[in-house]
Amino acid sequence: MCVVIYPYCVMLNLLSHVPCDCQMGKTVMATHEGRVILTDDLHLNNVLFVPKLHCNLISVSQLSDQLNCFIQFACSLCVIQDRLSRRLIGMSERRDGLYYLQETHAAHILAIKDSRSLVVELWHQRMGHPSSQVIEKLAPVSGLKHVGGFPCDVCFRAKQTRDSFPTSLTKTHKPFELVHCDLWGPYNSPSSCGARYFLTLVDDYSRA
Repeated sequence: MCVVIYPYCVMLNLLSHVPCDCQMGKTVMATHEGRVILTDDLHLNNVLFVPKLHCNLISVSQLSDQLNCFIQFACSLCVIQDRLSRRLIGMSERRDGLYYLQETHAAHILAIKDSRSLVVELWHQRMGHPSSQVIEKLAPVSGLKHVGGFPCDVCFRAKQTRDSFPTSLTKTHKPFELVHCDLWGPYNSPSSCGARYFLTLVDDYSRA
């Protein structure tokens, strides 16, 4: 739901006052419905225009369904990534218990406050994308003032981890008694034969 039309909405349709439930049991009326372009990668359809709202609100479930994306919440940050490529397409900063979407160009999701943050980010790339603790150690040497909190698209995609699988107590005694399967896909670009999935089969006994 939104309260500001310009410069986000590109198409509006008149509605016959659709009721919308808000906090504290209050009901407000939506007068229009349209398409909203927040950034180059964040396009939302069926957005309701509610004149009596005090701020624009984005539904996390609707955002995930429409964009088919990953949404990860941290203590002070919300990251929106493409589900297939893991490319960073949006970021929100937490303030007073709410996550505010940064109004930045989607091709470069950057939190540049001044020229110093750009210099720090340049050194972050030159040094092979180290952690913020390493960058802080660089500041006394080079005279740079550390500016924390800038997002790095490469770090978000390359440094993601997942929990390890639990140790299996199952023991096999002959080939094909237990076969592990892993199906990967779909991939954006098909293979020469038109396939978009990759299947891996590993025999538990022979590991072949």
